[in-house]
Amino acid sequence: MKRTVKTEAIVLKKRSLPNQDTICSLFSKELGKVNAFAKGIKKITSRRLPHVQTANLIETVLYKKDNNFYLQETTLISGFSQIKKDADKIQILYRFFFVLERLLPENQSEPAVFNLTLNFLVELSENSSSDISLLTKYLNNILRLLGYSKEDKPYEEITRTIEEIIHEKIPELHI
Repeated sequence: MKRTVKTEAIVLKKRSLPNQDTICSLFSKELGKVNAFAKGIKKITSRRLPHVQTANLIETVLYKKDNNFYLQETTLISGFSQIKKDADKIQILYRFFFVLERLLPENQSEPAVFNLTLNFLVELSENSSSDISLLTKYLNNILRLLGYSKEDKPYEEITRTIEEIIHEKIPELHI
């Protein structure tokens, strides 16, 4: 069965493949987290390449074939450039996305988590200071929405909890 899906998505991560292709980890309200192959995206003539940067909000057309998604078209909605100008905000962003990418189940719609992620990006871009309390607040909300926790925890405790869940050490913050 072949099908095309048009959706808004946040780029969580991308991994280069040895040829002209890339695998993009996208998070959309309708599809949840999906890994999409972006064929030929590293060619100099590709119009999609600038759109699939981490933390960009894009409108995309995905083609599904044999349980794989292929990125066909993209349109940039927001690049959240205010975040990308500040090194401390980038660290907070990447830490949040590291956790989110590992906690989210694949191909399972999580509209509340998607909306929370958009709110995080907006609040981080509008926030004048890079403060750990914003990250703590949103990580607590994510854990609650995904059913891993019922109460808010301080930053150090939430980090330990997440590391136990994902069985992996979270990269250190250097703020």
